[in-house]
Amino acid sequence: MIKHVIFDLGGVLIDLDMPRCLEEFRALGADPEVLLRRPEPADAGSGKAKATLCDGLVANGAMDLYQTGDVSTDDFVAGIQRFCKSGTTEEQVLEAWNACLLAIPAYKLEFIKALREEGYCTHLLSNTNDAHWQLIAKEHFGGRTDEYFDSLFLSQEMHMSKPNADIFLSVLEQLGAEASQCLFLDDAQANVDAAQALGYKVYKIPVRYDFRKDVMQILEEEKQ
Repeated sequence: MIKHVIFDLGGVLIDLDMPRCLEEFRALGADPEVLLRRPEPADAGSGKAKATLCDGLVANGAMDLYQTGDVSTDDFVAGIQRFCKSGTTEEQVLEAWNACLLAIPAYKLEFIKALREEGYCTHLLSNTNDAHWQLIAKEHFGGRTDEYFDSLFLSQEMHMSKPNADIFLSVLEQLGAEASQCLFLDDAQANVDAAQALGYKVYKIPVRYDFRKDVMQILEEEKQ
């Protein structure tokens, strides 16, 4: 029986606009591929996978290190500034970086609370970074993430990232749970496949989709 519902953040809860972010970086003179790229076939089986993002993109270069907390925000910004036109400030880089963050629809937050009232433990498992997370936690969760999640599993704090198996195994260890007791919701196929291979119950959510009915159906079926 499912006891834990584990949500991805970007593309599942918070709406993202990566093209907007990339345009902001182009305006600063930086090639977006400094940050993001689409995975090549040769990436498969080549060792530790890059952190997945939305729309099939993966983190590149300094961004991958930033997603796993292996460089600080200051170092990340300084690294990006090297690729921007002369005179680009730290504030401009951070504004461009955060430009992809839109909103979390209120019904999704209400749904998480409803799941908790039904007795499910709810958790967040996200490939994110300090700049994004600080903004999201303050502006979209009101600084009270504990009202929505029993646990936060953030890539930059764990020094791991999806779709690598180690982050999913660490979640199970910290929860003291079997994979079959966990329903993992994500919008990236690579992440869903990785979790499923370890025995998680999974559901790939289309971007900007009202998933409430589908998730409840899965939970009800698992009770039978």
